[in-house]
Amino acid sequence: MSAPAQDPAVAPRPGRRLGGPATTTRTRVRPHALLPDRHAWTDIGFTLALSVVALTAFGSSFTGSAYLVVGVVGAVVSVLVTHLTRAVGWPLVSAVVIDLVVFFALGGPLCLRSLGDSSVLPGPATFAEVADQAIFGWKDLLTTLPPVDGDGPLLVLPWLAGMLAGLVGLGLARLPVRRPWLTALLPVLGMTLVLSGAIVLGVRHPASLLLQGCLFAGLALSWLALRARRASATVQGGSSSLVRSVGAVVMLAVAAALALPASGWLTRDPERAVARNWVEPPFDIGRYPSPLAGFRKYVDLKGGSNRANVFDKTLFEVDGVPAGTRVRIATMDRYDGMVWAATDDALPGPADDSFQRVSSTIDNPVEGSQVEVTITLGEGYDGVWLPTVGALESLHFDTADARQKAEVFRYNLATSTGVVPSGLRPGDRYTFTAVEPDDELTPRTVASSGQTFLPPGAAFIQGPIEKWTEDAGSDPMARVLAAADHLRTEGKYSDGVGRTQRIYVGGHSVWRLSDQFVNAPQIVGNDEQYAATMALIANDIGVPARVVLGAEVEEGGTVTGRDVQAWVELQAADGTWKTLPTERFMSDTPPSDQVPQTNTPMSGTVIPPPNPIPPPSDAGEQSDADLKERKATRKKADQDDEGIIAGLPGWVGVVVTYVGGPLLLLALVLGAILAAKALRRHRRRSADAVSARFVGAWRELVDHARDLGQPVPLGPTVTRREQSVGIVSGQAGVLARRADGFVFGPSAPEAGAAAAYWEQVDAERRSMSQEVGRWQRWRAAVSLRSFLRRPGSSTVTAATDPDEATSGASPDAPSGAPGRLRRLADWRSRRTPD
Repeated sequence: MSAPAQDPAVAPRPGRRLGGPATTTRTRVRPHALLPDRHAWTDIGFTLALSVVALTAFGSSFTGSAYLVVGVVGAVVSVLVTHLTRAVGWPLVSAVVIDLVVFFALGGPLCLRSLGDSSVLPGPATFAEVADQAIFGWKDLLTTLPPVDGDGPLLVLPWLAGMLAGLVGLGLARLPVRRPWLTALLPVLGMTLVLSGAIVLGVRHPASLLLQGCLFAGLALSWLALRARRASATVQGGSSSLVRSVGAVVMLAVAAALALPASGWLTRDPERAVARNWVEPPFDIGRYPSPLAGFRKYVDLKGGSNRANVFDKTLFEVDGVPAGTRVRIATMDRYDGMVWAATDDALPGPADDSFQRVSSTIDNPVEGSQVEVTITLGEGYDGVWLPTVGALESLHFDTADARQKAEVFRYNLATSTGVVPSGLRPGDRYTFTAVEPDDELTPRTVASSGQTFLPPGAAFIQGPIEKWTEDAGSDPMARVLAAADHLRTEGKYSDGVGRTQRIYVGGHSVWRLSDQFVNAPQIVGNDEQYAATMALIANDIGVPARVVLGAEVEEGGTVTGRDVQAWVELQAADGTWKTLPTERFMSDTPPSDQVPQTNTPMSGTVIPPPNPIPPPSDAGEQSDADLKERKATRKKADQDDEGIIAGLPGWVGVVVTYVGGPLLLLALVLGAILAAKALRRHRRRSADAVSARFVGAWRELVDHARDLGQPVPLGPTVTRREQSVGIVSGQAGVLARRADGFVFGPSAPEAGAAAAYWEQVDAERRSMSQEVGRWQRWRAAVSLRSFLRRPGSSTVTAATDPDEATSGASPDAPSGAPGRLRRLADWRSRRTPD
């Protein structure tokens, strides 16, 4: 029995020398083409390690560790997809398309669990939510007070960041580049950009300089050194590999150890330039009227009737704090000559003075005793201002529309004021944890030297202050307390109720506080006028001040309209705010019943702020004015959302809206082409007949050459050897003869031989791709030439698919071969390269 024929491509090469033994050359191969080799494992390991370090930049933006788990899963999935696609010879764009599909398929189960069970099921609604969070989630993240909910839908952002990190790191590591230094640098540079992007979306203070600085730099430099050594030629005669590796590790450790203290010394300011510095939250608290202007709905009408009056009605019930605790309704920190109102960035301080979105957990830098409070709104309370105690640390709504209220809730860290733009209703219930700071004002309290101002027209207060504080010395806080004592001792209290007191009108405009209060023959008013004037006095003296509307909790926890009052808060030297109680500057003595001679009109109406936007009404029916107002509000909110980044042109939103759709359609088309080619390749490689696998491998080589623009002859009588002449490849002829040998050989080929032949074809395809430019490689990946039955410009007759022709044609069919070869040579000499 004769020995079986051995494939000459894999047979050992005899190298016998005269008088010496025979030698053979063996090639060490991997067990399977999809398994990573030593270099691939190195790239995968460094990519995952750097991805984890980059994802830790979100540590200060999210609560818990779910963001890190989701991000690492995304990095692992992306690394796996990228490795497999590159291992089978697919272009990098195929990894992008597959990652995009996986991103949407797993985005719901991993990131949208908090939205309900229906959000984790694949479907249009789930995909739309994932896409919305991926495109616009950065806006919610930057306009939400960190940290945000670690289980919320914003987990799509770390999920996307993890997948991008895996794709960028390993994709650039496998990208064929001609320059060795660029080959080593590209993946490290890509991972550095991923870390930079995560930092830009983070907070002003770094989560960990050790991780994001030293560790990332050490890993990046190590990876760069290994890749540079791999890309360059081996140096002979140098020190051993072990000595060089140990020396490199030591130098990196020393550099990292010196980098941390040096960076801390060079950058004295711990804050960083992040996107939050330039993003303006799309919310304007100035749209809502000042609650202080409507103070007279809380006064005693003494037998009178008014539907808006809530003096005897329950505003809210408080559980969790003792009697005497102050409940804050709203803080007004700027006076415009008409009203004290809540604004953004009114006074500088350690906390963010803006109304921002918050999650269920709030990072509030306030020291004090922690309390857990539950408040239930009563029949007398409505509006947008949320009553709270102290500085919030967490908040949870216990209502049917809890999710909607949580989405629109805004909170100001600097003023400890919360607002629910959708409106509050009687019966609403919410629970929160807060910190009650030590806000007691003592004689030893040192006033802050912060910036203060008086609005135009408020200079009327300066003359009386000089008289009231002439004996108080130069200490600002002593002067403030002296002025408060003067108001309390010389003033009178009146709500403007009664026949003889109707001349004491409401409001706190400049006219009301000057001519009808400070400079009047008799100082008369209620909490509104006293608190507004006291805050102006403190600001004029140089002590930052603001007005607070709230109430003190009575025994039993029930708060009614009679308990509402206005007090003043003064900023101390340490930046904290101390309470100046109402009783310290307001008199409780009523004026005499004698009507003074005055030309003041007899009116008890409240002077409203200019052009306020009323809070949502709880009435069952809506008027046309209400509907128009809501439409205008929604239109303005949409405009704010479009221009959220200061200085960003408005056309950017238009481009995203109208260009995003065509780009997505183009991505789907390109993905479909890549998927069709991948399916065709899989069917050829896994054919039932082993000989058909050889035919399929040769077809794959011919199709790749056609996609690259090479004029491969086609036709029912064209042989593989003739086709190899048109393929620009050094091994095409050898591969054609080998395929003919197995297809038309005397015995059936083995499956292992087919797998080895496929590996050689894949190697030749990669070699052909490296000989052309990058743009031509990308164009070949999505080319449709290999799907066409007839070549468009070929002079060779091709009536049928050449794949079918070559599988049955004689390997040595000479008919017409010289003529075809001559025509092919002429064609190749005339063709213009792509």
